[in-house]
Amino acid sequence: MVYREAPRSTLVSVLFGIRKLLGIATFVLIILLLGPKLFVLFDNPKGSTVSASLLDGRDYILKQSVPVLHRYFPTNIGGSDRSDWILIALAVAVTFVSGSIAERTQTALNRRLLRKSAQAWRRKEGVKPGSKLDSELETTLRMAESGKAINRQELLKVFAETKKKLDTFGREVAFLAIDVVGSVAMKVGEDPSSIQYDFEEYRKLVERIFRARGVLKQAWTPDGVMACFAHVEDACQSGKDVIKSLKAFNRDVKLSKANFEVRCGVNAGLVYFDDATPLETISDRVIDVAGHMQKHAEPNTVLVARKIIEPLRQLDEFAHTTKIIDGYEASVWRDAG
Repeated sequence: MVYREAPRSTLVSVLFGIRKLLGIATFVLIILLLGPKLFVLFDNPKGSTVSASLLDGRDYILKQSVPVLHRYFPTNIGGSDRSDWILIALAVAVTFVSGSIAERTQTALNRRLLRKSAQAWRRKEGVKPGSKLDSELETTLRMAESGKAINRQELLKVFAETKKKLDTFGREVAFLAIDVVGSVAMKVGEDPSSIQYDFEEYRKLVERIFRARGVLKQAWTPDGVMACFAHVEDACQSGKDVIKSLKAFNRDVKLSKANFEVRCGVNAGLVYFDDATPLETISDRVIDVAGHMQKHAEPNTVLVARKIIEPLRQLDEFAHTTKIIDGYEASVWRDAG
């Protein structure tokens, strides 16, 4: 993302135009009011066209403005009438105020564009709302916005430094999505306490397998889970281990009639997050694809994007399928036992 200054709006253009005109008018006023003071040193100053014009201009301005000035300001200072100096001071002040208003308006437009650009940059780079990096960027932006002016080079530096921080949060990770097949139907006609016991024990089983494989993060729904692992092998093997372990679980642990079956989906890729970010708050296509793989998987299988398992030694354990999910060819693992 490239930050640029906001183009001038009609209002800002008018304000800067007014400031320019006032600046010219103030310069002319200074010449007319102070220039003639030099001619008092010369003989017969009205004999010259230039000096006469300046003196006439000074007299006309003072004639028109002094009555108004006397109404609102004291003009006698040190026993002398200083209407000319007061007029110049007022003109300078008005020019300064108009310029300040124009610059403040332009700065406000710059800040709005900065905020809009920052939001677009967040979305493009995958900065997650509420993450540590998002908080750091927001703090930097507020510091920039609180300044009297927004320096373009400084802001570009802010985004460049934030991009460097973002890169440190980028990690190649793998996601495993697991869901219990027909979980609603399993609970029909069963004793609620038995169902609660079965699903609690199922969760303990899955979490033990995850811990053994070095799970980084996990987020549970009532009957499903999304888990993050450092390596594709760990994600795939965790899915396999859960499916294999369900044989003994269905035989020796569960109390309800229906057997537990699961669908597993795996995907991997570069995801931006920090250790403090809960998995359920991370929104990323890599995670979405893992969830979609799970939805298309058959019971007690692991469906995975083929491209991420091609480097694995266990590739021969996966069978190629004709399924194309989110643009990825899918391969499947089934328990041979």
